[in-house]
Amino acid sequence: MKFILTLLFPVVFALVSCNTTAPVSTTIEASQMSNKDVAARFFDQFSNGDIDAAFGLVSDDVAWWVPGDLPFSGTKTKAQYMQIVGSIQNGFPNGLKLDATSMIAEGDKVAVEVSSFGEHVNGKTYTNTYHFLMTMENGQITEVKEYMDTLHLFQLIQP
Repeated sequence: MKFILTLLFPVVFALVSCNTTAPVSTTIEASQMSNKDVAARFFDQFSNGDIDAAFGLVSDDVAWWVPGDLPFSGTKTKAQYMQIVGSIQNGFPNGLKLDATSMIAEGDKVAVEVSSFGEHVNGKTYTNTYHFLMTMENGQITEVKEYMDTLHLFQLIQP
């Protein structure tokens, strides 16, 4: 019996000490939650009208892309996109709510489904559905691809 225990102990010890599945999984989940937290905070702060705090989470070197042929379509820097945000604030004096309805994260990417709601100065109610693909680095948003129904937005801003 002592001989069997002497043979089994190193095998059992090696199996227990080499089990890295749980710590690796926990580390990955913690990283993803952190990125998801940044995205969630961005949309919460934007919706609450705290634009400076929201864009404090955005890198100065961000590449922010919007599809279509709208005046603000294409890839913008943070400074350029902040001008667009100024127009949004002027168009929605009571604020534009961006409700993150679901998120999924993998690595440095966070995919966010968002629903918007706001009363535009022209009297129209604006609701749209978005998909934001955000890239994160060191707790900051470094790239955004903002997909939406651009025709719906175009119709809103037409006189």
